[in-house]
Amino acid sequence: MNLKEKTYVVSDAATPLGRELSMHLAQEGANVILAGVDYAELENLFEGLKQSSEGTHKVVFLEQAKEIDWVATVEEIQQDYNTLNGIVLVHRIFTENRSVYDVSFDEFNQVMYEHVWGTYLGIRTLRPMLKDESDAKIINVIEPSFEDVFERNLYYTVTGAIEALTHSTAAELRREDVDVYALSYRPSIRYEESGGRSYHEALSTIMAILYGEENIPNGETIIIN
Repeated sequence: MNLKEKTYVVSDAATPLGRELSMHLAQEGANVILAGVDYAELENLFEGLKQSSEGTHKVVFLEQAKEIDWVATVEEIQQDYNTLNGIVLVHRIFTENRSVYDVSFDEFNQVMYEHVWGTYLGIRTLRPMLKDESDAKIINVIEPSFEDVFERNLYYTVTGAIEALTHSTAAELRREDVDVYALSYRPSIRYEESGGRSYHEALSTIMAILYGEENIPNGETIIIN
């Protein structure tokens, strides 16, 4: 499947994985809507995409858990694009490195609100924009964490909630021919000697989904080790 002139929203596009994914999409000729709260970083990424690709790209300010921001994103999409082909929600989960049983209510509520409620809002708000259902994809991808963080803090709890929401959404939207996926890292993911993380498997899996490869299970959690 050719991604040229197709349009995708990438939320939290300023994260390392969000940046790489946005660049991959732009290099394939897609239009990329860069969403997130770090506007300066998003603008830098936008300038890079504009110089290296031919697509029509855009930056939108988006706090995932605010419905008004999602509604404003819809308005931005309607201004410049005829339709939306896919939604990629990048989750960079960070909490204090302590036992999940020791976190405060405020910390628990804030992280769940941002990632789980924000995911629900995003899918609910943008779903009507996915006009070509046979080609529409919704992907939740969770950035990697270290093994001790994964085992001890809210990362695992929030990841499980995102996966459960993905599965229930997939069951609902399957009747409308919209495919929904969750990509989740499992430990151990460690910094390499170069100081970076390898996202190659995640990126190749996301691109395979967008290209429409049939061997990738819809509605299931795809584990990336």
